[in-house]
Amino acid sequence: MATLQYNITSVAPAELLKRGDNVSNAKTITLANVHASASADVDLFIYDVANNKSFHILKNVGIPHGTTLVLGSEDGISFNNSARGFSMRIQVDAGDGSTAVPVDVIIKQ
Repeated sequence: MATLQYNITSVAPAELLKRGDNVSNAKTITLANVHASASADVDLFIYDVANNKSFHILKNVGIPHGTTLVLGSEDGISFNNSARGFSMRIQVDAGDGSTAVPVDVIIKQ
């Protein structure tokens, strides 16, 4: 079982899983707000590159500072991540669309 780790520190969308990574059945996705005082607004979504469409798993979910959110298989995080499937992306900010809030992401497969 592989584990992938990411430090998200920008408001720009970040690609967690590229199309073709073949991580279609993640066991858990952990999102930890590591900022000292700011809450993080998180969008976690799969992205259809061929049709330029996003499908949200989380949309504008607030994670208070010092708090961790854990998504498991019961939260519907499996998707087609084959070469013809979807990528997984994340976008994080302070709720204003322009202020970065650092979030650590761990994907266990």
